[in-house]
Amino acid sequence: MTELHPPRASGQSVLVTGAAGFIGRHVARACLNAGYRVTTVDLNTPPPDLCRDTTVHTGSFDDPAILQAVGDGEFAAVLHLGAISSTLEDNWQALEQTNVTGPAALAERCARSGTRFVYASSFSVYGETAARRPVPETALGSPASSGPLNAYARSKALFDTHMTGEFDADGGPGWAGLRFTNVFGTGELHKKSMASIIGQLLLATARQEPLTVFADTLEACRDYVPVDTVARTCVLMADPAAPSGIYNLGSGHAVSFAEVLHWCSDFAQAPLNVRLIANPHVGRYQYWTCADMSALDTSLPTRPRPGPDDLRSAAHDLYLHFTDTETQNSENT
Repeated sequence: MTELHPPRASGQSVLVTGAAGFIGRHVARACLNAGYRVTTVDLNTPPPDLCRDTTVHTGSFDDPAILQAVGDGEFAAVLHLGAISSTLEDNWQALEQTNVTGPAALAERCARSGTRFVYASSFSVYGETAARRPVPETALGSPASSGPLNAYARSKALFDTHMTGEFDADGGPGWAGLRFTNVFGTGELHKKSMASIIGQLLLATARQEPLTVFADTLEACRDYVPVDTVARTCVLMADPAAPSGIYNLGSGHAVSFAEVLHWCSDFAQAPLNVRLIANPHVGRYQYWTCADMSALDTSLPTRPRPGPDDLRSAAHDLYLHFTDTETQNSENT
C-alpha cells in the first residue's frame, strides 16, 4: 500500500505531452489543480485556458530541446499522453516512431535525470479474451488473451515490453504505464470516429439523430472510465512515492452496448432510432473489455474508482453537456 502526499506537488514542474488531445488536456488541468507548474507539449495548440495557465511548447515530444530539458532534470515528472491513438492506423513506420521509439527516448532521459515517467498504454493490447471476466495485467502473453488485434495495439504492447525489459521497477522516482480502457468525457469530439463509442452515442441522442451500432455488438461489453478519473489517477502516479510497473486503468465494470442504448433512451425520455450495420472490423474488434483493477486498487487504495452508478451518472452529465451545447449552437445560428 502506497501513501501519497499531494502537498509535495506545490511548486514542482511537470511536463505533459499530448496536452492538446482529449486526455492530455484533462491531465494537464488536473496537474495544475494539484499545485504543479505545468509545461505542455503538442504538435497542436492546447485550449486557451491551458495556454494561459501553462508554459506551452508547440512541437513533438521528442524534439531535442524537450529531451534536453528532461535529461537536465527540469521536471519532477513527465506525464506522456502524446501518441498516434487511432486503432485503424496501419502505417507501422509512423506508429513505431511515435508510439515506441520516441517514448523510449523520453523514458531514457527520465531515467538519466531521476524524473518520474508516467505514460499512457492501452487495454487494446489484450485483444480478444478467452473468458468474459475481468482481465488482469498478467493476461498479456498468456492463453487468456489473443494479444494485439491491430497495429496500434501492437505498438503499445511493444512499448510496454520495452519498459519492463529496460527499467527496474524498484528504486528512484520510477515509472508507470497505465492501460486505459474506454475513456469518455468532454473535449473528445475532435477525434470524430475515434471518439469513445459512448460519447458518440450520447451525442447522437442529444442531437436526436439515429444511433448507429454494429449489428454483432449489442451484447458486446466495454469498460468505460470517466476522463476525470483517469486524470486524477495520472496525477497520483506522478508522485515519486507511487508504485512502478504497468497497471490497468478502467472502472472494472463491463457495460453492454444494449445497456448504453437503454441509458440513452432514459436520458432522452424517448424511444431511440437505432440503426444496425455490419461490423467492418471483424477480426480486429474487441467484444469484451473489462479491467481487473486489483493491482491498482492495492497500490493506490485512495485513488478515485467509479462504480456502476457513477458511470451512469457521468454518462448523464455528458449527455446534458451535449444537449446544452446543441441548444447554444441553435441559438447562435
